[in-house]
Amino acid sequence: MPRPSRHAPGFSSLRRIASLLLVPILAACSNGRSDGSKESGQPTAEVALDDGLINESSGLARSQRSSELLWTHNDSGGAAELYGIDLQGHHRVTLRISGALAVDWEDLSSYTSKGTPYLLIGDMGDNGAIRPVTTYYRIEEPAITPTDTLQTISVRPSAVYTLIYPDGPRDAESLAVDGQQNMAYVLSKRDAVPQLYRFSLDSSGPLALPRIMEALGPITIPRAPAGYTGDVDAYNWPTAMDFDDSLRRVYVGTLLDGYFYDRADGESWAQALAHEPSRFDLPDYPQIEAGSFDRDSRDALYLTSEQLPTPLARLQP
Repeated sequence: MPRPSRHAPGFSSLRRIASLLLVPILAACSNGRSDGSKESGQPTAEVALDDGLINESSGLARSQRSSELLWTHNDSGGAAELYGIDLQGHHRVTLRISGALAVDWEDLSSYTSKGTPYLLIGDMGDNGAIRPVTTYYRIEEPAITPTDTLQTISVRPSAVYTLIYPDGPRDAESLAVDGQQNMAYVLSKRDAVPQLYRFSLDSSGPLALPRIMEALGPITIPRAPAGYTGDVDAYNWPTAMDFDDSLRRVYVGTLLDGYFYDRADGESWAQALAHEPSRFDLPDYPQIEAGSFDRDSRDALYLTSEQLPTPLARLQP
């Protein structure tokens, strides 16, 4: 049977919570099965972000410094800022990225390389496939001292990467980094079969000299089933990607479904993403474009959706 389209009423409970105390909702107490087991797609915890400034959460990454902090940013039209949120949905810190432009920030990845924690921001959105180059900003993740008040910190990128696709402009919303390889991976969105690309983070080069990404080929992801009544072309468009801390599993998310791809010893990421994935339902939110593994976990994810109030859900498929 085809899955129905996502729609806003599935998040009506969070509207009530946002007006109260922003406390977690346990899926087993509301939408879970009667025997207490967790249904696929039902969050194990769910809160609403407490700041309406974060209204189009388009990227999400776990902190490499704290297990209690996540980083997010708004979609196109937003400021060149990252927002640090805790697991209870409180906006704790704003990072202003000095010298960066926010044309269409679509994803964010955290990683550690040679002992230094980094955040990589992907200014990679291109709905019309017209941008001659895309830009990625790398910053060192600052150490945040918890306080009771919202902090604002200005940082400058430690590197700026200007990239060209080898086969012409395309839209992308999915970014992940392998810190051991020091390689960034990008997944195209609007191709009939999503294509995987990568580029090295070893050196950024002058802004005037963009580099060409390496094309790694298509990934394996299901197409819309027969009889599906939604947008067939958009069914398998990726809107998020992340590697777990062990670098053994990939999460790829679409607006409807989540997929896990496992990576065996000696396999490349392209080989891992060529396997048949395991599919699971995502929460019933209207616009899921951000997802990150929980820290030190290959089984649990955090997700947000582009809406107000903005949900932050922990999912363990």
